[in-house]
Amino acid sequence: MKGLFLALQFLTVFPIKKDLGLTRSTLGASMTYFPVVGALQGIVLVLVDMALGSTGLLPESVTSGILILVLALTNGGLHLDGFADTVDGLAGGKDPEGRLRIMRDSSVGAVGAVFLMLILLLKYLAIQELPPEIRRQALFLFPAIGRWAMVPMAALAPYARREGGVGEAFASNSKGVLIKSTVIIAVLLALNLGLLSLVLLIGLGAVIYGFTAFFKKRLGGVTGDVFGFQSEAAEVIFLIMALALTNILAVD
Repeated sequence: MKGLFLALQFLTVFPIKKDLGLTRSTLGASMTYFPVVGALQGIVLVLVDMALGSTGLLPESVTSGILILVLALTNGGLHLDGFADTVDGLAGGKDPEGRLRIMRDSSVGAVGAVFLMLILLLKYLAIQELPPEIRRQALFLFPAIGRWAMVPMAALAPYARREGGVGEAFASNSKGVLIKSTVIIAVLLALNLGLLSLVLLIGLGAVIYGFTAFFKKRLGGVTGDVFGFQSEAAEVIFLIMALALTNILAVD
């Protein structure tokens, strides 16, 4: 359970006791439980959706916007900040060192802000368009997918910064952590959307592999900001793929 508490402490604002014997190895191993943390956040979203839906006071469109706000609040906007910083670095740097230097700047540039708004818009539209028969399942799953997406990237890529950083504890993580984490997310998918949903996992795996190869080429590896980018991108891609798969099955 220590790994789960460490993952909760790192990924969320949930009050967790501070003395957990934090080391590089224990922090890296905690990635096993990243999908569990995302599932807990998903439960919060489902409960909020049920509570707001039961009142009938708000249209579903407003509820969808509130859900995005709640998710951002549960992790303090950590991944959104990483997404914006990564986009700024890719847009402004001419070489890996320059891109990493821009990403380390705490301020958000114009390009990062624009893409941040775009990905939030895509997430909002995807949630809003979820059909009733899979809405609650998708709300539960997409934060778990986003947290899991960081694990294969960590296992496949080295840390990019020579001077080190928080993300270094996760980069080049063990294959054992990847396998355990992937089993957890596969079980969650199968239980909620059926075995056919594992097609989504395979598709996401291919996308994650592509992103990882891209960042290894552009940055020489990954950073904490890149993990945040990966998490946000995976959430949106999962929602879009779930919508597409639902529409395909409806046609059949």
